[in-house]
Amino acid sequence: MWFLHVFVVTAVLQWSVVTGEDQTDQFTLSLCRVWEECLEKATDNNLDHAELGTPEAICGDFLDMLEKHGVDCGTLQGPLQDLKTAGVEQVLSSVQPHPGGEEQQHESTDDEEETNIGEQGYKQHLPRNSPANTDNLWRGNHFDDCSEIHTAQAMFGQIASGVFSIKPAHVNDPISVYCDQTTDGGGWTVIQRRFDGSLEFFRKIGAYQGGFGDSSGEYWLGLDNIYHITAQNAYELYIELEDWSGNVKFARYSSFSVGPGDDYALSVGGYSGTAGDGFYLTGSYTNNGMKFSTRWYDRDTDSGSMAEYFGGGWWYGSGSRSNLNGPYFRDTDEFNINNGHSVYWYTFNNNPFYSLKKTKMMVRPTDFSTRVANMRQGKK
Repeated sequence: MWFLHVFVVTAVLQWSVVTGEDQTDQFTLSLCRVWEECLEKATDNNLDHAELGTPEAICGDFLDMLEKHGVDCGTLQGPLQDLKTAGVEQVLSSVQPHPGGEEQQHESTDDEEETNIGEQGYKQHLPRNSPANTDNLWRGNHFDDCSEIHTAQAMFGQIASGVFSIKPAHVNDPISVYCDQTTDGGGWTVIQRRFDGSLEFFRKIGAYQGGFGDSSGEYWLGLDNIYHITAQNAYELYIELEDWSGNVKFARYSSFSVGPGDDYALSVGGYSGTAGDGFYLTGSYTNNGMKFSTRWYDRDTDSGSMAEYFGGGWWYGSGSRSNLNGPYFRDTDEFNINNGHSVYWYTFNNNPFYSLKKTKMMVRPTDFSTRVANMRQGKK
């Protein structure tokens, strides 16, 4: 149905960032071609399908969206003549996940391990088998986060988790992330994930700033990226944890953001869940408001270095009852004080030396559920 074609692209415009401000690309031309097609089809069908409304009513909202994002189709009539089809598939090509994920775990080679601890490992990189030129994924246009990808996927009834490229506001280049589209309704952008200990997390501040690992496996998205994501909207945080007996618990925070460098201060609040408040929103062990520390980058409030003591980058104060970036221990019979702290969330089982098996930190706009409900009701 032709009007569904228009509705899909209108919804994508509503939730995505569209190139404007003197920039013309294939994506913009496609959108204008859809608007032109809308007017043509609406005019042709107006007499036969009066219940659909006038062409102005049918296409007006779409034109408003184009204008909102600075797309002036009136100046593009020349290029439009050369554009034969709009193609929703073109516009939504990147809502299909790239290959990869936790299901495709692999053993690191010596070369890979060397890369992980070298300079290149300090940049969170695109997944294996990803397109060679990721700039072409959205022809210069990308979604802000995984919640917008979920919205686009929902239009086609093909919601799927996986690796995607997003481009948050004020980020120069697209970044690769894992999108969780199943947990609590989906829409989650994963900012940290561990499940087999294959990636070293005891790194310097440069690594934690830029990100490291592979979004199809274990990774840390990067403080700069997390800052830009959480600065563009109000976000919530969902932490999923699993122990070595298969017990899964979660900690959810209704507000979450990371401040800009050099401090990357944590702002978090509104705990609920089953894993306990490992951030300790109140009390002397709170992580809320703390600066991010790593080895050789001591920003905690203790006289010593908490990052050296706990073995990973985190928002330490004078101590901490959590550190999901700590050393990954597998010998479950030796979780004791002699080994020290590890992948650590004290309130999970009240054992300060227990090393968790799986962790996943992910963020989503706080208005996501309202968006989904409104979309299902046909509202804008």
